Amino acid sequence: MSRPIPVFNGLDEKDRQRLAQSILGAYSHASEIVTKQADAEEESPEDQIGPTDEGPIEIPEHPHLIGLDPSVYRQINAAIQSGKQHLVLYGPPGTGKTELARHIASHLHERWRMITGSADWTSQDVIGGYQPVGEGQIRFVPGVLLQNFDRPLIIDELNRCDIDKAIGALFTVLSGQPTTLPYRMDVSDIESPAYMILPQPKGNPAPNEFAPKKGWRLIATINSIDKAALYQMSFALTRRFGWILVDAPRDHQGFVSEYLKRQNIISQEATPTEDLPIAEIWRGVNSVRPIGAAPIIDLIQAVRIIDDSIDFMSKPNPTQIGAYIDGFSMYLLPMLDGILHQEAERIANSVINALGLPDESQEARTIRHRLFELSV
Repeated sequence: MSRPIPVFNGLDEKDRQRLAQSILGAYSHASEIVTKQADAEEESPEDQIGPTDEGPIEIPEHPHLIGLDPSVYRQINAAIQSGKQHLVLYGPPGTGKTELARHIASHLHERWRMITGSADWTSQDVIGGYQPVGEGQIRFVPGVLLQNFDRPLIIDELNRCDIDKAIGALFTVLSGQPTTLPYRMDVSDIESPAYMILPQPKGNPAPNEFAPKKGWRLIATINSIDKAALYQMSFALTRRFGWILVDAPRDHQGFVSEYLKRQNIISQEATPTEDLPIAEIWRGVNSVRPIGAAPIIDLIQAVRIIDDSIDFMSKPNPTQIGAYIDGFSMYLLPMLDGILHQEAERIANSVINALGLPDESQEARTIRHRLFELSV
């Protein structure tokens, strides 16, 4: 609707006042528009989602993840501070990769999201694609990545999905160049502009552009127990990430002792004079197939439930051995499927020695039998 143009006849006092009021009104209206635009651009809740701290980023050690090599935090901070935007935390199962990813994301950003990889993922799930929206209509619907283009996105167990297929459209973006998706804004119009993903934040992206906010980054975890899955990612995509090895603790005795003290299971002054049975079992398992601390913690907790009289600082008495075997069967055996027969023998000997069992005892035969059933 058009507005009438004011007309001023001469410069008498009455018209001069009208002119002044008209000019002031115009400036006031223009100022209001500019202010609203500035608010929309600078104070929009979505735009305000950004890094928690704009200063130098330093990821501190996780207070509850014990046993991680100091190089893990050193490499994480080196990668982030040198400008590497995306990270992969890889290593054996049970080493705390998922919890560490949460820890990193929470220090990088006020908001983040975590999803778990799936073999069923397609590019449409991750990037987006045409979907029916009712009444016989279809349109482009952003996938989980574009829906979270304003914050860290944790992809837990990335190796579960066909990585190149699921996020292949991001190859160009991760290398710093925009990419055009094969989807138009208006499906029915062949002249309609296609959607684009931009590699860098943009103040006012066009309606067909997806631009990341400053806080966006990918943090993925990968279990390296399956070597084929670890190297499923192509080199072209691999080099877009900073890779951080989150390995199993090397000092099994030190970890078990520290955990028992933190849980007040043993006194703070307790000093083991010999190998702790659980540490010896863990060392034997890891000589064949490295696993992290999580299954060991589960084993300790289960053993305590089964028999709360157990002294973890010494070998179990005959009535307590069953609790150790139960815990071993519940949390370590499932991690050992597919080991070789000679490896099963090696682990069995470690468990038998750790528990102080006679070699021909029924308990020793049970341990060997269960391990041999898993071996190939």
